[in-house]
Amino acid sequence: MSHSNSVQEGIDRTYARFVRELPADLAAIAHDLPHRLGLTPNPGTPWSRVFNNGAVLGLPMLLLADPSRVPPEIARTAAAAHLFAIIGAFARDRIDDGQVVVGLRERAIIERLERARDAALAPLRALAPSFIRDFAWAERMTSESVAEERAAATGQEPATLERYLAVAWKKQGLAFPAALAAAAAAGLPAEAQRQVEAVVAGAALGLQYRDDVVDWEDDLVHDFAWAPAVFASAAAAPASTSTLAARLHASGGLVRMLGMSSAAFGSAANAAAALGAETLATWAREQAELTADLARREAASPGFAVSWERERKARRERQQALAVAAA
Repeated sequence: MSHSNSVQEGIDRTYARFVRELPADLAAIAHDLPHRLGLTPNPGTPWSRVFNNGAVLGLPMLLLADPSRVPPEIARTAAAAHLFAIIGAFARDRIDDGQVVVGLRERAIIERLERARDAALAPLRALAPSFIRDFAWAERMTSESVAEERAAATGQEPATLERYLAVAWKKQGLAFPAALAAAAAAGLPAEAQRQVEAVVAGAALGLQYRDDVVDWEDDLVHDFAWAPAVFASAAAAPASTSTLAARLHASGGLVRMLGMSSAAFGSAANAAAALGAETLATWAREQAELTADLARREAASPGFAVSWERERKARRERQQALAVAAA
């Protein structure tokens, strides 16, 4: 992605500002938060190198980059609000799922991230008093997604495709407020604000659907995975991973989900292009093409998508280790 270096720098610069404002006993822990949350095996890895796609943490930096449409101060404020929101969300999710155990200081940092998130959104809301999709709304969506997923996982509700789509959308709640508030605060026309929402939804859901394919075996280890529940009757008839993989191939479920992901990225690309956010449009088109190719390979070679992700993760972790060593 072009401008990837500037996005990485923006992510790390914004987080470094947050860390500098912490008490000394929290600052060192916050500096190494990605490692402490188990998002990387490499201590000292900055947030900009945790994920494969800069759009995860830096979406507003790409979406609101045109100063003729969005004043730079509004864009910077939105970027900070989004960054703190997504980091906090990853932290809460991993803790609540039992994937990582943290102490009181890590929890104190997460609470401060959430306060910083709300503080960053406040001036945008002041410029757009009618704006209602704030972080309180987003947290309601997230809570509903957790409850609805748990109901499907425990058999209280059927694990249908319709339910999965609803839960997947609600999971993206925290991705919306910063970009939407910035668009409203900048006074963008209603159609442009709808395009901003379409970009966020398309990018976030594209990543979600694809992650739910490539990580389904790991998710199952933690008790529940949507792909086998929806497409391989896993909830109704528990089976081994190999049996579920065979059922998923027979049903075409993983290929279908990858197709959904590619289409979502395509929608994001179209909306970004309509907004003149060409860097983001290019990234989304590349993700759409990559995911469509992944679908073709999964159809031809069952298990390809899971192997692809594991190889990608190993490569990313090697790059993180090299970057830390060189720092």
